[in-house]
Amino acid sequence: MQKPLLIIGNKNYSSWSLRAWLLLKAFNIDFDEQLIELFHPSATAILDEHAPTGKVPVLVYGENDEKVTVWDTLAIAIHANDYLTDLDVWTGLNKSDAKNNTSNRINSAYCQSIVAEMHSGLMGIRSEMPMNIRATAKIQPSNACLKDIARIENIFADCLKNRSKDSYLFGAFTAADAFFAPVVLRLHTYAVASGIPLKPITKQYCVTMLNNPHLQAWQETALNETRVIKEDEAGEILSVIGVLAD
Repeated sequence: MQKPLLIIGNKNYSSWSLRAWLLLKAFNIDFDEQLIELFHPSATAILDEHAPTGKVPVLVYGENDEKVTVWDTLAIAIHANDYLTDLDVWTGLNKSDAKNNTSNRINSAYCQSIVAEMHSGLMGIRSEMPMNIRATAKIQPSNACLKDIARIENIFADCLKNRSKDSYLFGAFTAADAFFAPVVLRLHTYAVASGIPLKPITKQYCVTMLNNPHLQAWQETALNETRVIKEDEAGEILSVIGVLAD
């Protein structure tokens, strides 16, 4: 099979690109990546060729009548689970083990549900705290944003209860960790600067995710980007790190 190509946007800002990229990396799926500039005319040709919605991420492989195109991060996760890995992305287990007992089915259902919840909801935090890896920024969060953060903290607490200190949400890395990775980065950018208190278990999970080598690799590349996209900047920028640091 031809190696898949993942088309993504600017790594400092594109949260949905991060979710797809991190999932493929975590589940040992070999792929090439092509980065396009968000909201820039240079992206038009590649999006017109591969992206029916004109958005990233898009996963493509094969040619002509055998070309496979998968757009939308959730669809990429489902397709990857069905065709591109021997591991189950909802449990992190070998597929032969994932269906063997009720506990695994419960975890799979929970993982799928919170991934879908992240995909379709939590618009308060997503709109008011856009991913901006290089920045530390101060916002005035609305009640809707704070309600989303409380919901996210409840998800983390429920998933992590009775697990080791450095655990992912379901023990092994799953699609849920990939989908909530941008939330971790959002909290890192805005929470302290904005006076938003976080529970100890949330802080610990953020540390675990920030220590993930794939996420660190994404951040390292993001910090070398130079483009500032005003549409994705929010709040009062207190400082930046990376090549744009003062």
